[in-house]
Amino acid sequence: AVVSTQSTGINKYVTAWKKNLPKDKYQPLLQSTIDTTLKLLLVDTLTIPDISAKHSTCLSNNFNLLLDQLSKVRSDDLVEDSESWIRFKLVIGVLDDGLVKIVENWENGTLSKYFRSSEIQHLVKALFQNTDKNAALRRRITGDIL
Repeated sequence: AVVSTQSTGINKYVTAWKKNLPKDKYQPLLQSTIDTTLKLLLVDTLTIPDISAKHSTCLSNNFNLLLDQLSKVRSDDLVEDSESWIRFKLVIGVLDDGLVKIVENWENGTLSKYFRSSEIQHLVKALFQNTDKNAALRRRITGDIL
């Protein structure tokens, strides 16, 4: 419901901006609106204390739906992916991936380029049970590039 509301709200703004503003004025507004929406969702997601498998799937599905809706809005007006767009897509991957894949993505730079180790460690802790094996894998998520 939140995803639908967000994308509907953004679509209404874009329609109004396109009718009333020159492209060089509404493009920054669109980018800012999308970035702010994604940043707020990222902050909330990265601080959830516990995420069940069911909720992880639900978040992933809803976030993919939001990206699909926003892609339609962005396609004509914005060429480059912003950092928040990339981070959001990566979080969806974390929600979908197993712990070994997440650690591999950290170590190969896919995640470490855009996230602090504490952010990914917290998300991993929220997603996976705290076993000795998982704790050992989580300890491999260290060192910040940012």
